Amino acid sequence: MITFSNNSNLELSLIVMAKKYPKTKQIVLLWFVLVFLFQPSFLLRNVIAAENTVFIIRSQQISAYNEAIKGFEEGCKEKNISIKAIYDLKGDAEEGKRVVQNIKDNNIKPNLILAVGVLAATIAKEQFPDIPIIFCMVINHERFNLGGANITGISSEASVEDQFALLKELLGAPKDVGVIYDPTKTGKIISEATIVTKKFEFHLVKSEVFSEKDIEFELKNIINKIDALWVIPDSTVITKKSLSVISKIALEHHLPIFCTSDAIVKAGALVSVSPDYEYTGIQAARMAQTLLSSPTTTSLGIKQPDKLKLTLNTQTAEIIGVNLSSMQSYPNMILYP
Repeated sequence: MITFSNNSNLELSLIVMAKKYPKTKQIVLLWFVLVFLFQPSFLLRNVIAAENTVFIIRSQQISAYNEAIKGFEEGCKEKNISIKAIYDLKGDAEEGKRVVQNIKDNNIKPNLILAVGVLAATIAKEQFPDIPIIFCMVINHERFNLGGANITGISSEASVEDQFALLKELLGAPKDVGVIYDPTKTGKIISEATIVTKKFEFHLVKSEVFSEKDIEFELKNIINKIDALWVIPDSTVITKKSLSVISKIALEHHLPIFCTSDAIVKAGALVSVSPDYEYTGIQAARMAQTLLSSPTTTSLGIKQPDKLKLTLNTQTAEIIGVNLSSMQSYPNMILYP
């Protein structure tokens, strides 16, 4: 019995047979037809075998998370990456337990997990240590100890240097910049900023708080000593009530607020520099391609966002008398309202 290791050997043998036995040409022709007829199915099986499966875990349904997922889906098109499921945790840890069990019970095992938001990222890290994980849309990610051998991430904040480069362009001459922060939550950011601000010839006026109720007093204590207020992603400082207080006092004193959240700009801050959420998803898709094409690579570390956007509140600018003409050439700018 003759066996052939692959299609090439089979074709070569058929050609030899046709030359040696002319009467077998019709049979040989039939063999060729059959070989080429079945070849697409072989190719299809190879494509299916090479396809990589991704599960997405989303912390909850909010527009920023959905924009990132949209970008990820777009970036995965025609890259042999199939998104088999999107699990929503609904902002609930108990729902997270149910989702984890569903994933573990699923007959399809993911080659990679995209975790969108802090709840999704922490649960994915705890429950799936043997699967490459990419997280994004986690504010102040360093607080949550998300590093790991199988963890890749994209920071949800513009770098401190990018933020002060923008402020320098906006305010020009050296200024005193105030910041209110909880050292137990954002002390590391402030340590970095102390160095960066010197590079841009700013003086950082720091005020520590450990409770939301202290914010108004501390802001009033420094308000006449500063030319701008920097609001950082600190959960002690950023609450619905405190943001209302901060915006009111800042507007009364014609004080510009700059931050890393377009939501805070909509609440009255002058300007934010933040990641482009959809492009963050595209960046995550590129990372996924890199990880999936190199099985020995399980982590790419935590990266800065590749693309930033600038959000400006034109009403605030008019009230406090800030000229925004220097910002008009910024490549990715959103004017509000």
